[in-house]
Amino acid sequence: MDKNSLLFIPYQDTDNFFEDGILTREFAILSILYNIGFTNVVNVKKPRTILDKRRYKIDSSKYPSGSTEAKVKEICDNAVTVQYMPLLRLSQIVKRRNWWNNGYVKTIPQIPWKNLNNGLVYSDNPYAVSLLEECKKRGLLIYFDVMDNFAIHPSLSEDEQRGAMEAYKKIMTFADIASANSAQTCDFMKKKTGREPILVKNGVFKPEFDINKVKPSFSDELSRLKRKYRNCVGYIGKLGLRIDANIVEQIADGCSETLFVFVGPFLKGQVSQKLQELINTKKNIVHFDAIPSSYVYPTIEEFDICMLPHSVGKAENGGDPLKLYQYMITNKPIITTNILGVQEFADVIKISDNSDEWIDFIKRKQESVIRNVDSFTWDSRFSPVRKEIKARINGAVSR
Repeated sequence: MDKNSLLFIPYQDTDNFFEDGILTREFAILSILYNIGFTNVVNVKKPRTILDKRRYKIDSSKYPSGSTEAKVKEICDNAVTVQYMPLLRLSQIVKRRNWWNNGYVKTIPQIPWKNLNNGLVYSDNPYAVSLLEECKKRGLLIYFDVMDNFAIHPSLSEDEQRGAMEAYKKIMTFADIASANSAQTCDFMKKKTGREPILVKNGVFKPEFDINKVKPSFSDELSRLKRKYRNCVGYIGKLGLRIDANIVEQIADGCSETLFVFVGPFLKGQVSQKLQELINTKKNIVHFDAIPSSYVYPTIEEFDICMLPHSVGKAENGGDPLKLYQYMITNKPIITTNILGVQEFADVIKISDNSDEWIDFIKRKQESVIRNVDSFTWDSRFSPVRKEIKARINGAVSR
């Protein structure tokens, strides 16, 4: 495919990626689209006021040479970047994310439209709906990805959820290509908007650099703690209501010779008091803060067993457990509760909601399981959308 232009309108923008080095779904897809041939990138950052401007220093160690993160950072560094940034807007405080839509409209004069001929628009941000409508009017190919279902996301207010739902209904009427990250979200969109997106579950990139040369900042402390215990069971991910504090308490009590490690940020306002107390009081539970995504595999190597002690039912979110795929690439033993999206791997992981079975699994120090990772790499997961984009760009499918 010839080189083409890409208008990139992510939900998590480059400020997030530059600050924490975490390769979220948007930036994984940016990497794929760039490799397909969309190398002339115009990056639209989310609207902010000057008072709300993100201030940070970029830490180059978060982007090891040869890593996907380093390649994506180079793409972002070379992109044309636009952003609406007034001094102050009261509506930002009152409407929160619903304010973004008007902010994105204000970016329209900043966008170099002449450079986007025959281009593609990628967005997973329903709060950019009016900008996406403008892109459609200008004849650009619209690819919209429902990376999280913000119409029901527990971290959003009811007004923000309603705003997202109305935006989804509009976007699904004009997007040339639509995808979603889980079967549950695909079903939701079909029911609520009349259109079923292409299922593109999260994928993983195989490490392309020597993970033994990358160590998290807490590596020495973790090594010291591990020497006091028989084995080490770890979790990497955001800490919020989806963590089942009851099962954590039971397995920590039942496996006193095991060190339980949680790596990830606390979600503001979403951490149960019980989980916080367990981390603060249990000697065999330790917490370390968020790590850049390039450090995920080196950190998993520190674990004897990987765990997903997630709540089942109401507190679940989505049905696409990305961390499970990252665990499986390392061939570590894995135990998880019976959350959505794990049953297809029942032959190579342990699935149980019973804490006694968790305790037995942990105490027996399971052997590593070799897994076929090709089915959940990004190359495999993105294949249906890649084919659709190429067909439309090449004129095989009418817009």
